[in-house]
Amino acid sequence: MTSLLLMDTNLSDIEFEPHNAKLEMLTIIQSRLRRVPDSVNQLAVLQVLAIVRSLVDSVDLSPFCKLQYLHNINLMHNQIAFFNYSLTSGVEFPTLWEINLSHNLLTTVRLDNFNGMKALRTINLSNNRLHSLDGQLLLSSLKKLELSHNRFTELNFCSWNVSNLADLNINNNTLRWLPVCMEDTIPSVSYLHLASNVLSTDDSIWSRLAKLHQLTLLDISYNRLTNMVWTNITLSSRYINMNNNPVKFINISMAIDGFHVDVGCSTIEQLTISSMSSNETYTDTYCTPIRCSYNSERNSNQLQCGKNVEECKICV
Repeated sequence: MTSLLLMDTNLSDIEFEPHNAKLEMLTIIQSRLRRVPDSVNQLAVLQVLAIVRSLVDSVDLSPFCKLQYLHNINLMHNQIAFFNYSLTSGVEFPTLWEINLSHNLLTTVRLDNFNGMKALRTINLSNNRLHSLDGQLLLSSLKKLELSHNRFTELNFCSWNVSNLADLNINNNTLRWLPVCMEDTIPSVSYLHLASNVLSTDDSIWSRLAKLHQLTLLDISYNRLTNMVWTNITLSSRYINMNNNPVKFINISMAIDGFHVDVGCSTIEQLTISSMSSNETYTDTYCTPIRCSYNSERNSNQLQCGKNVEECKICV
């Protein structure tokens, strides 16, 4: 048997006999398990461990760190309030790519727990009750970090080393400012999701974001931003979502081909994008006091905006 699926059962305990060299995938869904059984460490060739929608309330990963082929741990939709990993000597999770702890009851996590997992690419901590992250995250292999739907009011990345992080999601928190040192510790980020926070415009937010030279997508919708001004900076971003902000004006001096900005459902009164042509720039100004387009009759590269008096009912 190489794969075992147990679903919708009253299972409250399970034990695996020693020297199991066959089972590669273990999936338990909707059970009464309250812990990850220690005997999982007997599954010498296990690749996927998933215990989902059960009653697991705490996790210690230490017993499983020597599993040579384990590449995915999925513990989403449990009741985990405590996560621990006591570092051991020797090889630690040599092939672990992804760990999913989303939809649990975590309030804080020690980032040091992940630092020994040298192959780890994805950490999902979304949909918890996190208000702080302790320790240093030192993981050059990490590509994706999910922190959305938590309770962060601020984050500090200054002690981090995640130089290859490409996808960062912090949607649906209560962040008042950008994470401290973000532009220095995640220089490779391409997809940055900051929607549904309480970010407001200050003197540094746009200059800090401009330092992320590989940023392709920026979602900063549903915040409290009143303007977006990038002067004498060529943006690397291709898509910026600014909708549902109380933004009054946007000024972008230069942007790459195919640039798209969405400012729908806002109170924008002025939009200026220079050094662009109508074939290169896409601007959504639906449900705003202005409507913008390019003057095709004069073959102009200048964006023309006028007053919009149409009633809009699609915005919240």
